[in-house]
Amino acid sequence: MTLEPSNKLNQSLQRFSNILSQAEIQAILDTQEQPLSTSIRLNALKTTPHETIHDLSQRYGWQLEPIHFCKNAWKIIDAETSPGGTIEHRMGMYYLQDAASMVPVSLFEINQSEPLILDLAASPGGKTTHLIDRSGDKGLIIANDGSQGRIPALRAVLETWGGINQVITNYPGEPFGGWFPETFDIVLLDAPCSMENLRPTPNHPLRETSTDERLRLKERQIQLLSSGLQALKTGGQLVYATCSLAPEEDEAVISALLDKYPDTFEIEDVSKQFQFKAPGLTAFEGETYHPQLIKSMRLWPHLTNMSGFFCALLTKHGEMETGREMPPNRDFSATHLEPLRKDVKIQIMDQIKQNYGFNLENVLEAHAVDLFKRFDQLFLIPQIYIDHFSTLPYEYIGMPLGQWHQNSLVPSHAFASRFGREFTRGIIVIEDSHVGMWISGRDIRHPQNEQAPKGQYLLVNDQDERNLGLGKLLPKRLRNMLPRGLI
Repeated sequence: MTLEPSNKLNQSLQRFSNILSQAEIQAILDTQEQPLSTSIRLNALKTTPHETIHDLSQRYGWQLEPIHFCKNAWKIIDAETSPGGTIEHRMGMYYLQDAASMVPVSLFEINQSEPLILDLAASPGGKTTHLIDRSGDKGLIIANDGSQGRIPALRAVLETWGGINQVITNYPGEPFGGWFPETFDIVLLDAPCSMENLRPTPNHPLRETSTDERLRLKERQIQLLSSGLQALKTGGQLVYATCSLAPEEDEAVISALLDKYPDTFEIEDVSKQFQFKAPGLTAFEGETYHPQLIKSMRLWPHLTNMSGFFCALLTKHGEMETGREMPPNRDFSATHLEPLRKDVKIQIMDQIKQNYGFNLENVLEAHAVDLFKRFDQLFLIPQIYIDHFSTLPYEYIGMPLGQWHQNSLVPSHAFASRFGREFTRGIIVIEDSHVGMWISGRDIRHPQNEQAPKGQYLLVNDQDERNLGLGKLLPKRLRNMLPRGLI
């Protein structure tokens, strides 16, 4: 079919004129004129999602629509208050995420009690937080990204989300299969791509891509997918995803590996999980792809009312030949992390129970983490990392618990933000008129409080019991302990 020239018809869309009807192309053009709905996914670590979403909709005048394929996620159809400007967003109670980006992690069947997960290209971290929720923050997630410049943003997202069983690493993704063959239960590869998604957003406007760019990306994507499949255990699952609808970066990548490693993995049919039909391609522009690609998912904007996206769920059935290589190595002692002595650990847990009515021992047992110190700083460290990856250098690990100063614990914001809703004492409630002042980083003078001020660290709540971080109660003021990044 030949289309009439149109100044609205971009080159990326023109490529699909032989597989989409004129009406379908016009429908995609129409979606490009419409703003994309904001979507949020609630943090199951910090909220009771269905109660919290009701409170949020009432407080901020949100009209909501559930996202049927993703637990604890909603589209915001209309809003009196922007979801990006709330206290709850700042405190990590939900994540702003394009609905299409929620599809990949929703595909996994995570049945292991302590899954070992590799997120091969993790930044900026939205899908990693989804993996944390899907795994119940148990096991271990290695959140890797090859770009050093993207690590700070990834760390900030994970710290705000409040997970414990996580490690951030900064390596190219291609060597992981040789470093850790047959190791991971779950692998997510949200591959670097051209972002040719046919649906512009303020952060990602439409851009034209060249054949050379797409083919260069294809070669790297094949290497990354091969690495991810090698690192995956036999019987494990891998999701391959891109925010591009270019077949060279999608079907062609998986097809190349199906041909190279026949009978090693298969694509699962996940269409029953979705209300829209969006099968992958088995041919495009003279190229023929493996027949299994029809079971992949091609999220066209006019069918889903989301950004364009591609994803496929792969199950591994046999080992792949790989040249085993030694991963980067650092003696664990170089981290200066040391396990706490039993008597000090008991002292810290007793203080937390006495000051906040919170049982830290339950957390250590339920999440298989342990207490470590580095000089006067305390950390919750995943036990699986210690047992299996202790010599792998990392950028960030676990969760900071706080500072051990003169045999007294100064809790971290991360700890109070994650577990504060379970505190039964050590809480101060501030007046509604002081909330804006507090969130802007200012101290509160002469707070109304029945507790004798003696420099104790208290969890700060507002009248609606929202967690506002920690404050230090002094004789004439409540000192603001919010991290600068949240102010």
